Amino acid sequence: MSGCVKCGLPKTYQNIRFDENHVCNYCRFFEEHRKELTDFGALEEQFAQEVRAAKEKAAQNGAKYDCITGLSGGKDGAYITYELQHKYGMRVLTYTLDNGFGTDFGRRNIEILLEKLDVEHIWINVKDSTLRQFYSASMKLMKNFCSVCFHFCHYYSHLLASQYGIPLIVNGRTRSQVLQSADNKKGIEPFEVSRSLKSFEYQMFGKLTDKLDGYSCIDFLPDVEATSLSFFMYHDVGEEEKMQFLEEKIGWIRPKGSVPHPECWAHPMAEKCSLVKHGYPVRTGELAELVREGALTLEEAVREREADREAYQDIPPEIEARFHERVSSKK
Repeated sequence: MSGCVKCGLPKTYQNIRFDENHVCNYCRFFEEHRKELTDFGALEEQFAQEVRAAKEKAAQNGAKYDCITGLSGGKDGAYITYELQHKYGMRVLTYTLDNGFGTDFGRRNIEILLEKLDVEHIWINVKDSTLRQFYSASMKLMKNFCSVCFHFCHYYSHLLASQYGIPLIVNGRTRSQVLQSADNKKGIEPFEVSRSLKSFEYQMFGKLTDKLDGYSCIDFLPDVEATSLSFFMYHDVGEEEKMQFLEEKIGWIRPKGSVPHPECWAHPMAEKCSLVKHGYPVRTGELAELVREGALTLEEAVREREADREAYQDIPPEIEARFHERVSSKK
Protein backbone atom coordinates (compact mmCIF):
# COMPACT_ATOMS: atom_id res chain seq x y z
CA MET A 1 0.00 0.00 0.00
CA SER A 2 1.20 3.52 -0.79
CA GLY A 3 -0.60 5.14 2.14
CA CYS A 4 -3.54 5.16 4.51
CA VAL A 5 -6.68 3.64 3.02
CA LYS A 6 -8.91 6.05 4.98
CA CYS A 7 -7.30 9.50 4.77
CA GLY A 8 -4.74 9.04 1.98
CA LEU A 9 -1.63 10.07 3.94
CA PRO A 10 1.47 8.78 2.12
CA LYS A 11 3.67 6.18 3.79
CA THR A 12 6.46 8.80 3.94
CA TYR A 13 4.42 11.12 6.19
CA GLN A 14 6.12 12.06 9.46
CA ASN A 15 5.90 9.40 12.20
CA ILE A 16 3.15 7.52 10.39
CA ARG A 17 2.34 3.93 11.36
CA PHE A 18 -0.18 1.51 9.87
CA ASP A 19 -2.23 -1.28 11.36
CA GLU A 20 -2.95 -4.60 9.67
CA ASN A 21 -5.77 -2.93 7.70
CA HIS A 22 -3.47 -0.17 6.39
CA VAL A 23 -5.18 2.48 8.56
CA CYS A 24 -2.79 5.10 9.96
CA ASN A 25 -2.25 6.03 13.62
CA TYR A 26 -3.74 9.50 13.02
CA CYS A 27 -7.02 8.07 11.73
CA ARG A 28 -7.17 5.65 14.66
CA PHE A 29 -6.68 8.50 17.15
CA PHE A 30 -9.38 10.61 15.53
CA GLU A 31 -11.87 7.74 15.51
CA GLU A 32 -11.12 6.94 19.14
CA HIS A 33 -11.86 10.54 20.15
CA ARG A 34 -14.37 11.54 17.47
CA LYS A 35 -17.11 12.27 20.03
CA GLU A 36 -15.01 14.77 22.02
CA LEU A 37 -13.55 16.35 18.88
CA THR A 38 -16.85 16.91 17.06
CA ASP A 39 -19.25 17.86 19.86
CA PHE A 40 -19.24 21.57 19.05
CA GLY A 41 -21.84 22.38 21.66
CA ALA A 42 -19.48 21.15 24.38
CA LEU A 43 -16.45 22.65 22.65
CA GLU A 44 -18.01 26.12 22.39
CA GLU A 45 -18.96 25.94 26.05
CA GLN A 46 -15.37 25.03 26.94
CA PHE A 47 -14.20 28.10 24.98
CA ALA A 48 -16.85 30.27 26.65
CA GLN A 49 -15.69 29.14 30.09
CA GLU A 50 -12.15 30.21 29.25
CA VAL A 51 -13.49 33.56 28.02
CA ARG A 52 -15.38 34.14 31.26
CA ALA A 53 -12.29 33.27 33.29
CA ALA A 54 -10.19 35.65 31.17
CA LYS A 55 -12.61 38.53 31.68
CA GLU A 56 -12.51 37.98 35.43
CA LYS A 57 -8.72 37.81 35.45
CA ALA A 58 -8.40 40.93 33.28
CA ALA A 59 -10.68 42.80 35.69
CA GLN A 60 -8.55 41.67 38.62
CA ASN A 61 -5.42 42.84 36.77
CA GLY A 62 -6.99 46.19 35.94
CA ALA A 63 -6.17 45.35 32.33
CA LYS A 64 -7.38 47.44 29.41
CA TYR A 65 -7.83 44.31 27.27
CA ASP A 66 -9.30 40.85 27.86
CA CYS A 67 -7.43 39.08 25.07
CA ILE A 68 -4.90 39.45 22.28
CA THR A 69 -4.94 38.01 18.77
CA GLY A 70 -2.72 38.27 15.69
CA LEU A 71 -3.55 39.70 12.27
CA SER A 72 -1.78 38.83 9.03
CA GLY A 73 -4.47 40.11 6.66
CA GLY A 74 -5.88 36.63 6.11
CA LYS A 75 -9.41 35.50 6.92
CA ASP A 76 -8.72 33.62 10.16
CA GLY A 77 -7.41 36.49 12.28
CA ALA A 78 -10.08 38.84 10.92
CA TYR A 79 -12.91 36.40 11.66
CA ILE A 80 -11.63 35.70 15.16
CA THR A 81 -11.28 39.40 15.98
CA TYR A 82 -14.85 40.10 14.85
CA GLU A 83 -16.30 37.17 16.85
CA LEU A 84 -14.30 37.93 19.99
CA GLN A 85 -15.55 41.50 19.91
CA HIS A 86 -19.17 40.94 18.84
CA LYS A 87 -20.12 37.44 20.00
CA TYR A 88 -18.06 37.25 23.18
CA GLY A 89 -17.96 40.93 24.12
CA MET A 90 -14.21 40.95 24.62
CA ARG A 91 -11.88 43.92 24.60
CA VAL A 92 -9.36 42.86 21.96
CA LEU A 93 -5.79 43.97 21.34
CA THR A 94 -4.46 42.95 17.92
CA TYR A 95 -0.90 42.74 16.66
CA THR A 96 1.00 42.00 13.45
CA LEU A 97 4.57 40.72 13.13
CA ASP A 98 6.32 42.63 10.34
CA ASN A 99 8.59 39.87 9.05
CA GLY A 100 9.23 41.24 5.58
CA PHE A 101 6.94 38.67 3.92
CA GLY A 102 3.71 40.70 4.00
CA THR A 103 1.76 41.57 0.86
CA ASP A 104 -0.37 44.52 -0.25
CA PHE A 105 -3.39 42.19 -0.02
CA GLY A 106 -2.67 41.46 3.64
CA ARG A 107 -1.93 45.06 4.59
CA ARG A 108 -5.11 46.34 2.94
CA ASN A 109 -7.28 43.82 4.78
CA ILE A 110 -5.65 44.74 8.08
CA GLU A 111 -6.48 48.39 7.40
CA ILE A 112 -10.10 47.49 6.58
CA LEU A 113 -10.53 45.48 9.77
CA LEU A 114 -8.99 48.13 12.01
CA GLU A 115 -11.19 50.80 10.46
CA LYS A 116 -14.44 48.82 10.68
CA LEU A 117 -13.95 47.18 14.10
CA ASP A 118 -12.15 50.07 15.82
CA VAL A 119 -9.75 47.80 17.70
CA GLU A 120 -6.29 48.79 18.86
CA HIS A 121 -3.35 47.33 16.99
CA ILE A 122 0.41 47.02 17.44
CA TRP A 123 2.96 46.48 14.67
CA ILE A 124 5.85 44.35 15.96
CA ASN A 125 9.17 45.16 14.31
CA VAL A 126 12.01 42.77 15.15
CA LYS A 127 15.55 43.92 14.40
CA ASP A 128 16.21 42.83 10.83
CA SER A 129 19.60 41.28 11.58
CA THR A 130 17.96 39.10 14.26
CA LEU A 131 15.30 37.87 11.87
CA ARG A 132 17.90 37.11 9.22
CA GLN A 133 20.00 35.20 11.74
CA PHE A 134 17.05 33.01 12.72
CA TYR A 135 15.83 32.48 9.15
CA SER A 136 19.28 31.56 7.91
CA ALA A 137 19.91 29.10 10.76
CA SER A 138 16.47 27.51 10.40
CA MET A 139 16.92 26.99 6.66
CA LYS A 140 20.32 25.37 7.18
CA LEU A 141 19.20 23.11 10.03
CA MET A 142 15.62 22.26 9.10
CA LYS A 143 15.01 23.43 5.51
CA ASN A 144 12.16 25.46 6.98
CA PHE A 145 11.52 29.13 7.75
CA CYS A 146 7.84 29.29 8.78
CA SER A 147 8.72 28.03 12.27
CA VAL A 148 10.72 31.25 12.83
CA CYS A 149 7.64 33.40 12.07
CA PHE A 150 5.54 31.19 14.35
CA HIS A 151 8.05 31.45 17.19
CA PHE A 152 8.30 35.24 17.05
CA CYS A 153 4.50 35.55 16.91
CA HIS A 154 4.17 33.29 19.95
CA TYR A 155 6.97 35.04 21.80
CA TYR A 156 5.64 38.56 21.28
CA SER A 157 2.02 37.63 21.94
CA HIS A 158 3.07 36.25 25.34
CA LEU A 159 5.34 39.24 25.98
CA LEU A 160 2.53 41.69 25.16
CA ALA A 161 0.12 39.68 27.30
CA SER A 162 2.53 40.05 30.21
CA GLN A 163 3.13 43.76 29.66
CA TYR A 164 -0.58 44.61 29.41
CA GLY A 165 -1.86 42.11 32.00
CA ILE A 166 -3.82 40.21 29.32
CA PRO A 167 -4.77 36.67 30.44
CA LEU A 168 -5.86 35.17 27.08
CA ILE A 169 -4.21 34.75 23.67
CA VAL A 170 -6.47 33.53 20.85
CA ASN A 171 -4.82 32.17 17.70
CA GLY A 172 -6.09 31.19 14.27
CA ARG A 173 -4.83 27.63 13.95
CA THR A 174 -7.44 25.58 12.13
CA ARG A 175 -8.72 22.21 13.30
CA SER A 176 -6.76 20.56 10.50
CA GLN A 177 -3.54 22.25 11.58
CA VAL A 178 -4.05 21.25 15.21
CA LEU A 179 -5.09 17.65 14.49
CA GLN A 180 -3.10 16.76 11.38
CA SER A 181 -0.41 14.90 13.35
CA ALA A 182 -2.33 14.07 16.53
CA ASP A 183 -2.02 10.47 17.66
CA ASN A 184 -2.15 11.10 21.42
CA LYS A 185 -3.65 13.74 23.73
CA LYS A 186 -0.38 15.37 24.80
CA GLY A 187 -0.22 18.96 23.62
CA ILE A 188 -3.50 18.67 21.71
CA GLU A 189 -6.49 20.93 22.23
CA PRO A 190 -9.13 20.50 23.60
CA PHE A 191 -7.55 17.79 25.76
CA GLU A 192 -4.70 20.04 26.92
CA VAL A 193 -4.83 23.85 27.02
CA SER A 194 -1.60 25.84 27.09
CA ARG A 195 -0.98 28.24 29.99
CA SER A 196 2.60 29.26 29.05
CA LEU A 197 4.80 30.00 26.06
CA LYS A 198 6.76 26.76 26.38
CA SER A 199 3.64 24.61 26.53
CA PHE A 200 2.22 26.37 23.48
CA GLU A 201 5.48 25.95 21.59
CA TYR A 202 5.27 22.24 22.45
CA GLN A 203 1.82 22.16 20.85
CA MET A 204 3.38 23.57 17.68
CA PHE A 205 6.80 21.92 17.57
CA GLY A 206 6.66 18.92 19.89
CA LYS A 207 9.94 17.54 21.23
CA LEU A 208 11.95 20.19 19.36
CA THR A 209 10.87 22.55 22.14
CA ASP A 210 12.68 20.47 24.76
CA LYS A 211 15.82 20.34 22.61
CA LEU A 212 15.88 24.14 22.29
CA ASP A 213 15.26 24.80 25.99
CA GLY A 214 18.32 26.33 27.60
CA TYR A 215 19.82 27.82 24.45
CA SER A 216 20.61 31.50 24.92
CA CYS A 217 18.82 32.48 21.70
CA ILE A 218 15.49 31.01 22.87
CA ASP A 219 13.57 32.65 25.71
CA PHE A 220 10.43 30.80 26.80
CA LEU A 221 9.43 33.62 29.18
CA PRO A 222 9.13 31.25 32.15
CA ASP A 223 7.51 33.88 34.40
CA VAL A 224 4.69 34.71 31.98
CA GLU A 225 1.33 33.01 32.51
CA ALA A 226 -1.22 33.32 29.71
CA THR A 227 -3.80 30.92 28.30
CA SER A 228 -3.65 30.18 24.56
CA LEU A 229 -6.69 28.94 22.65
CA SER A 230 -7.04 27.94 19.00
CA PHE A 231 -10.43 29.49 18.15
CA PHE A 232 -11.36 27.06 15.39
CA MET A 233 -10.83 23.99 17.55
CA TYR A 234 -13.99 25.06 19.39
CA HIS A 235 -16.07 26.50 16.54
CA ASP A 236 -17.31 24.76 13.39
CA VAL A 237 -16.71 27.33 10.65
CA GLY A 238 -15.85 26.50 7.05
CA GLU A 239 -13.33 28.40 4.93
CA GLU A 240 -15.93 29.73 2.48
CA GLU A 241 -18.21 30.64 5.38
CA LYS A 242 -15.45 32.79 6.91
CA MET A 243 -14.87 34.72 3.69
CA GLN A 244 -18.57 35.35 2.98
CA PHE A 245 -19.07 36.49 6.57
CA LEU A 246 -16.17 38.94 6.44
CA GLU A 247 -17.17 40.32 3.04
CA GLU A 248 -20.64 41.05 4.40
CA LYS A 249 -19.67 42.38 7.83
CA ILE A 250 -16.57 44.49 7.19
CA GLY A 251 -15.97 44.61 3.44
CA TRP A 252 -12.99 42.25 3.65
CA ILE A 253 -11.35 41.71 0.25
CA ARG A 254 -11.44 38.14 -1.01
CA PRO A 255 -8.18 36.93 -2.60
CA LYS A 256 -8.14 36.40 -6.33
CA GLY A 257 -7.93 32.73 -7.23
CA SER A 258 -7.28 29.98 -4.70
CA VAL A 259 -3.63 30.62 -3.85
CA PRO A 260 -2.99 29.59 -0.20
CA HIS A 261 -1.81 32.31 2.20
CA PRO A 262 -2.05 35.32 -0.15
CA GLU A 263 -0.91 37.50 2.77
CA CYS A 264 2.59 35.93 2.53
CA TRP A 265 4.56 36.32 -0.70
CA ALA A 266 7.07 33.65 0.38
CA HIS A 267 4.51 30.83 0.68
CA PRO A 268 5.65 29.18 -2.59
CA MET A 269 9.10 28.78 -1.00
CA ALA A 270 7.52 27.10 2.04
CA GLU A 271 5.91 24.64 -0.34
CA LYS A 272 9.19 24.01 -2.16
CA CYS A 273 10.98 23.44 1.16
CA SER A 274 8.34 20.88 2.14
CA LEU A 275 8.65 19.06 -1.18
CA VAL A 276 12.44 18.92 -0.89
CA LYS A 277 12.52 17.91 2.78
CA HIS A 278 9.46 15.67 3.09
CA GLY A 279 8.48 14.80 -0.46
CA TYR A 280 4.94 16.16 -0.08
CA PRO A 281 3.22 19.59 -0.02
CA VAL A 282 2.49 21.67 3.09
CA ARG A 283 -1.23 20.88 3.18
CA THR A 284 -0.81 17.09 3.05
CA GLY A 285 -1.65 16.47 6.70
CA GLU A 286 -4.41 19.09 6.74
CA LEU A 287 -6.16 17.58 3.71
CA ALA A 288 -6.04 14.13 5.30
CA GLU A 289 -7.60 15.53 8.48
CA LEU A 290 -10.42 17.06 6.43
CA VAL A 291 -11.14 13.57 5.11
CA ARG A 292 -11.43 12.28 8.69
CA GLU A 293 -13.82 15.15 9.44
CA GLY A 294 -15.93 14.31 6.39
CA ALA A 295 -15.29 17.70 4.76
CA LEU A 296 -13.49 16.10 1.80
CA THR A 297 -13.59 12.70 0.15
CA LEU A 298 -10.40 10.69 -0.06
CA GLU A 299 -10.31 11.26 -3.82
CA GLU A 300 -10.74 15.03 -3.44
CA ALA A 301 -7.95 15.26 -0.88
CA VAL A 302 -5.51 13.28 -3.00
CA ARG A 303 -6.41 15.38 -6.04
CA GLU A 304 -5.79 18.64 -4.15
CA ARG A 305 -2.53 17.35 -2.72
CA GLU A 306 -1.22 16.38 -6.13
CA ALA A 307 -2.37 19.71 -7.58
CA ASP A 308 -0.27 21.45 -4.90
CA ARG A 309 2.68 19.23 -5.76
CA GLU A 310 2.45 20.16 -9.43
CA ALA A 311 1.91 23.86 -8.71
CA TYR A 312 5.00 24.19 -6.50
CA GLN A 313 7.39 21.78 -8.20
CA ASP A 314 8.85 24.79 -9.97
CA ILE A 315 8.34 28.28 -8.57
CA PRO A 316 9.10 31.62 -10.28
CA PRO A 317 12.84 32.32 -10.08
CA GLU A 318 12.19 35.92 -9.05
CA ILE A 319 10.37 34.72 -5.90
CA GLU A 320 13.18 32.31 -5.06
CA ALA A 321 15.82 35.03 -5.55
CA ARG A 322 13.81 37.50 -3.46
CA PHE A 323 13.41 34.91 -0.72
CA HIS A 324 17.10 34.04 -0.50
CA GLU A 325 17.95 37.73 -0.33
CA ARG A 326 15.42 38.17 2.48
CA VAL A 327 16.72 35.32 4.67
CA SER A 328 20.43 35.80 4.05
CA SER A 329 22.40 36.52 7.23
CA LYS A 330 25.21 38.15 5.25
CA LYS A 331 23.46 41.41 4.39
